Amino acid sequence: MNLILFFDKCKEKLTFEYRKYIIRKKINCTHSDFTVYGKISLINHNIRLGKNVRIYPGVMLFGDGPIEIGDNVSIGNNTMIYASKNGGGIRIGDNSQIAAQSYIIDTNHGIARNELIKNQPNTVLPISIGEDVWIAANVTIIKGSNIGDGAVIGAKSLVNGEIEPYSICVGIPAKKIKMRI
Repeated sequence: MNLILFFDKCKEKLTFEYRKYIIRKKINCTHSDFTVYGKISLINHNIRLGKNVRIYPGVMLFGDGPIEIGDNVSIGNNTMIYASKNGGGIRIGDNSQIAAQSYIIDTNHGIARNELIKNQPNTVLPISIGEDVWIAANVTIIKGSNIGDGAVIGAKSLVNGEIEPYSICVGIPAKKIKMRI
């Protein structure tokens, strides 16, 4: 093996283990059964990470509220997840898959006319994503959404409420087009 390739492989392995160690310490994770493929932004430290979780490059976990990620979950490139401690939180069930560039946020700005938006309190509601859910690329999930077990959300959809278990939903807002069989 070429010496430069050997050193490159060693550097990559050390970087991988270093990132994993830092994440474990920042979120106080008791296990190391997860994989982080590349650099992520870990701004929120209120995270519970299940086993066999795969997080791809560019993922951002931010806010100050609880983010609970179940076992065997995959979070695609450049996905952003924001949770607020003021009545919010995000739960992602076991065996769920979130494709690239999805956006999950449990908070929204106040919009009353008599005050500047930046000065208004946020409205916050938790988000629940069931088990065995597939969130396709570029999906947005906003405050108060509840996605039932086994649901599929089509690419570029907006989830803003209840999604029936085992339904296939698409659009803005996401609407059921059929059931999984």
